[in-house]
Amino acid sequence: MRLPILMYHAVDRIPPHARSPRLYVPPEQFEAQLATLARLGYETISFARWLAYRRGDGTLPRRPIIITFDDGYRSLAQFAWPLLQRFGFSATVFLVSDQIGKTNAWDPPEPAEPLLGPTEIAKMQAAGIHFESHTRTHPALTMIPPEQALEQLTSSRAALARLLDTAVTVLCYPYGKQNAAVRTLAREAGYQAAVIARPRLNTTRTDPFRLTRLWIDQHTTPGRLRWTLFRLRWLA
Repeated sequence: MRLPILMYHAVDRIPPHARSPRLYVPPEQFEAQLATLARLGYETISFARWLAYRRGDGTLPRRPIIITFDDGYRSLAQFAWPLLQRFGFSATVFLVSDQIGKTNAWDPPEPAEPLLGPTEIAKMQAAGIHFESHTRTHPALTMIPPEQALEQLTSSRAALARLLDTAVTVLCYPYGKQNAAVRTLAREAGYQAAVIARPRLNTTRTDPFRLTRLWIDQHTTPGRLRWTLFRLRWLA
């Protein structure tokens, strides 16, 4: 079984002065990407279901997929969530716990973007959207002392568990920065899995603390998405 995990950030119009336009996917393009996944027979699953399957517990659809969003931009509630519902898809959103209801303060060169607040998160969670951790303030975990990195991991996990009233078990490394020491800290903090950005599909042999994701942006046409998924399914 091969599992693709898609990596999105904001589903919104690209701001005129954005320094990183790859963080944005326009809504109509997102809709076309979801339509492509539906035509190809993909069904969304949660990280919990994938981890259970790895342990030999339960089954998966013929073509499982996980759709993820980093940072928790408020535009997800306006644009992405209604489209996900239309196609019968779910998703996982990685939240920066200290910034909930605020802005992406970790990206000062970028335009300030509002982030999901508690009310929006509760509504989306009730409708089947999953939320996991993107640390407390979004630092590069490899660039700070280990005790600070551990605090980022544990405090974010605890704060989100209180907000969501459920266990938080999956981590998204900010900026994709991770190494063996950071992975050890993530395990110590109580996470069961973590994601990186790498153009590969996952199998049951993939390190759960290095689950790979395919970066999706405004250049990902339906044809390119279809070809990428087909090619990676047969890549040894």
